[in-house]
Order: sequence, then C-alpha cells, then structure tokens
Amino acid sequence: MYNVKNLDNDLKECLEILSKRYPFIVGEEGREIVATKIEEEILEIKATKEKIFIKYKDKPSFFRAIMLVDLKEKENIFEFETKNNIYFSFNGLMIDCSRNGVLNIKYAKEMIEQLALIGQNVFMLYMEDTYKLESEPYFGYLRGAYSKEELKELDDYAYKFGIELIPCIQTLAHLDQFFMWEEIATKYADIDNILNVSREEVKKFLDNMIKYLSSTLRTNKIHIGMDEAYNLGRGSYADDNGLKHKTQIMREHLENMLSICKKYNVEPIIWDDMFFSNYSRTDKSDYKIPDGISLMYWDYYNNTVEHYEENFEIRGKITNKPIMFAGGSWRWIGYASHHGKTLASTNASLTACKNKGIREVMTTAWADDGCESPSMTAMFGSVLFGEHSYNKDIDLEEFKKHLLYITKMDYENFMKIQEYDIFKSINIETATVTPSKYTLYEDPLCSKFILHTKDVVDDLTTDYKNLAIYFEEKVKSSDDEIVKSTNEFYASFGKVLSLKWNLGLNIYNAYKNKDKKRLEEIIKTQIEPLIPLVEELKEARMKEWYLTNKSYGFEVLDLRFGGIVSRLKSSKVILEAFIQDKISKIEELEEGRLPATHYREEKMGDILHYNRAQRCMTASKMIW
Repeated sequence: MYNVKNLDNDLKECLEILSKRYPFIVGEEGREIVATKIEEEILEIKATKEKIFIKYKDKPSFFRAIMLVDLKEKENIFEFETKNNIYFSFNGLMIDCSRNGVLNIKYAKEMIEQLALIGQNVFMLYMEDTYKLESEPYFGYLRGAYSKEELKELDDYAYKFGIELIPCIQTLAHLDQFFMWEEIATKYADIDNILNVSREEVKKFLDNMIKYLSSTLRTNKIHIGMDEAYNLGRGSYADDNGLKHKTQIMREHLENMLSICKKYNVEPIIWDDMFFSNYSRTDKSDYKIPDGISLMYWDYYNNTVEHYEENFEIRGKITNKPIMFAGGSWRWIGYASHHGKTLASTNASLTACKNKGIREVMTTAWADDGCESPSMTAMFGSVLFGEHSYNKDIDLEEFKKHLLYITKMDYENFMKIQEYDIFKSINIETATVTPSKYTLYEDPLCSKFILHTKDVVDDLTTDYKNLAIYFEEKVKSSDDEIVKSTNEFYASFGKVLSLKWNLGLNIYNAYKNKDKKRLEEIIKTQIEPLIPLVEELKEARMKEWYLTNKSYGFEVLDLRFGGIVSRLKSSKVILEAFIQDKISKIEELEEGRLPATHYREEKMGDILHYNRAQRCMTASKMIW
C-alpha cells in the first residue's frame, strides 16, 4: 500500500483511478509518497522501506514512477535510486479513428490511463470526418463521429492525467468518405479525395473545422494533415484556375491554413511528405515552410539509424521550427500486427531522434482497410516509444516487464501474432508480408493467389493449428476482458487459416487433374468445416470490436466475413454440380493463373504484401 495523504489532490485522484485497474493500493497507510514537481527534464526516484521520493517533470512522468516503484516492490526491492533523463518533451500515441474503428469513450479513457503509466503526455485522435461539424450534416454521417460533448469528455479526462488531447485531421486530402455524398463532392472536391482549395466555400469549410476544434479542446495545437494529395490541382481546381505546379498550390494553401489557425490561436502541424516525395517539385535549397507551421516527418519503414539521421538533416533545410517525428506501431496491414517491424523501425528512428536532438515524437497506429486488427495491438509501439523517452538505450527485459504491466499482455503474446504472416522458413522479423489476409479473403474458385501459395514450404496447416492452441491457452491465463477477447480472436483466426490458407490451391489442382474424389474430400475436410469456423471468427472479432470501438464500422467486417461464408457455400454447390456431372466445367477453374502483383518484398520470394480486402476477393468490380 502507498500512503498518498500528503499528495496534491489531483495526483491522489488519478492514483485512485489507476489503482482500480493496476495492482497497487493507495490510502493513508503504507510507504509514504513524497512528490516534488521540477522544471528539469528528468525523472528521479529514491525509495526506502518507509518513503518514496519522486522528482517529476509532469504528471505522466510521476505516474510512470509509480509503475516503476510498484514493479520493484513486487520483486521485493524496496530500496533503490534511479535518475533518468527525459529525452522527448512531446511523446504519445496517435490512434486512427477514421478507418471505421472509432474508439468508444470507455476504451479511449483506458488508453489514456495506459499512456499515463507509460509516461507519455500526448494523445492524438486521427479524425478525417469522424467528428461532428454543425455546419456540415453529412460530415461524419453514419460514421460514428464524435460529438462535441464526447470530445470534451475525453479532453477533460486526458487533462486530468496531464495528457494533451490533440486532433489530427485532414485539410487537403483523405476525405474519401465525406466525398461519397455526390452533392458534397460536387461542391468541395478537386479530384480523388482532395479538396478544391481555391474555392471560397472550401475555405469557409476549413475555417469551420478549425473554429470548431479550437473551441472544443484545450490544446492550442491541431495536426492539419495535408499528406498524400498526389493529384492536387488536376481536377476541378484546374478547370477553375488552369494548371499550376503542386508546389505553388501547396504554398498558397499553407498560407491560407496558417491564416485560419492564427485567427483561432492554434498552432498547425503538417505531415511532410508533400515536400519530399517524387511528386514534389520543391527546390529544397531555397524553399521554406512558412513560420508558425510545424513539420512532422513520418517514417516507419526503415530500420537504420543512418537513414533517419540523413532525413532529419534534409528536412532541417526547409523549416525554421524544430522537426517533429512520427513512427508507427505496425497494426495496419491486416488482422495480424507485425511488431518485429515496430521494434526495428522504432529503435532505429528514436535513436536517430536522440542523436539529432529531436524532442517531439509520437507513434502512429493506423487502421488501413477497415480496422481489421484489434485495437490493443497498437499499445506495443506506444510502450516502446515510452521506453525510449526515459532511456538512452533500451533494455529489452525492462521493456517486457513494463509492456506486461501496462497492457496485461506479455511480449511473447504480442510478437506471436506476426507468425500468422512470418513463417518459420522466412525468419525475418521485419517482413511486412500479409498471407494471412489474402488467403483468408481469397475466393475458393476465383483464386488469385495460388501461384504465391504453391511455393510455401512450411506446413502451415500444422503451424496455424498450433498458433490457435497457443492463443487459446492465453485466453485461459488472462483475466482482462480486452486481452481475452483479442486472444480469442487470434485463436479463431488460426483455426480458420489452418483450413483456408491452401483451399484455393487445392481446389484448382484437383480440378486440373480431373480428380473428383479429391474435390469431394476438399468439400468434406475444408469447405464444410470452414463455414462454422468463419462464423466463430466473426463473433470473436465482433466481441473485441464492441469492447473497444463504437458500433459503427463493424458492418464492413461483418459483410466481409459473411461474404467468405456465402462463397464457401456457393463453391460447395458448384463443385458438387461438377462432381455429379450436372455441369461439364467450372469456368473460373478453366482459366490459367497469373501473379497477383509483380512487386516482391526483398527475400520474401512469392509471399506478398497485399493489403486490400476487395482486391483479395475478386478481380471483378465490387463498387461503381
């Protein structure tokens, strides 16, 4: 028990909240906590059997100290001293709430509590159109958009723990879902998902965004996005204004956004890629980002310190403000997160940040293609970023202890998930291939990936069954409902993949060999057992979804799982008709097969990175 009677009331209140989730008790007895807030960027702990002296920079660093003390106590270590520099003044998590999974309020608060124990002071919500704008009724319509009251509630809760809630929005591109309404696209769109930034109604729309968010949240920062506008100025903008270089349009738009942000007294942050990609014409020797705009360099693909250091130097030439950096927690490439890649890219990038004096960092947790991966898998990267904030060099064993304490899922459990994609024969933990996704969705008859599946040398049927057993055991050993539901999903995932991964290949080969007995066997041993297993998989994913997200958006995964089941049933009917000579051929199986893509990740051979569900399913057109 920790004696907190002499602590400030705000610290005491937060510890009481945290003690309901974490294994420590606070009250007016036990070891007394003596806390001193300081200006230096350090965290210092001196513990005796009677008292714990903590010198801390901000609330999150204080809460991290409590975690460290409690972990020591559980190892029967009551007397120790530590002093850690705090390498990052701005460090936290950006969670994607725009790819269908919008965090529900309860779980968002749990994430805030976790960030507090990590010692992080920033929480970003990535919201393309998932916040309500009174002036735009279609903005966030049927998407689970946060109301003003919900954002204020989360802001209040984050503030209680010393965490800055920052909106991460889009003010140039990535407005696909808003543009699905034809009237809106006609009024606001340039081309693709890009705004026609020359129109007065667009400028008013952007003004309303900043006005709304600046009046809703405490922060004076807004991340305004502005990335990946590849075809900027090539649609209605060109019709209205003639063709202009994208760089010129970007300059004008930046100046307009800076003017709007100054009007509402907020500091804009932008992604940097429009200035450093092959579609940019910026002359880096003389171009400067306007004063008042912070540049955020995002990169989670590379694994060497030298790469990041070089890129920091390049970016330093176009901005007068300190560069910000965004890495990634790799949970966006399907159902299986890849934290071997998270480890390698984060350790390299944050080492480079420390070497170059970069003080503001965050980990992104994107949810590309429908938020397939369970939400808590994002926390691996966030805890790792926290370790880097308080340590010059990472101690892997200490990281493992902190990861388990904060998330209630152990390191091996997190890392095991990537084995659905990274097989024993691969043994490259930084690979980002996605066979678990494309074989799950692959149509039994219109099978696009059999040229890639046939070269797999591993016994994946056995390997996937063993993974299912592993995750089932983890379900039994956990008492946290989100950890349990996450492992329940991955257990079901293994069962399904053990039968589904080679289904298309097996059907194709048996048909080409005119082996009807083999086709009968495939129906009985793969297709029929898969139908209830896919239903079970859907139920498991739905259970976790409703624990962590608003209900909106699950309908997409529901339709995908339902489509798998429906095609299994239809394929059975078609195969039986062929076996019984009711039809003379199956057209889909008559056609030869080509590679699904010619891109190959280094050393992966024919195992692919392929992360688009609809394209996995069919070569036919699914939407107009």
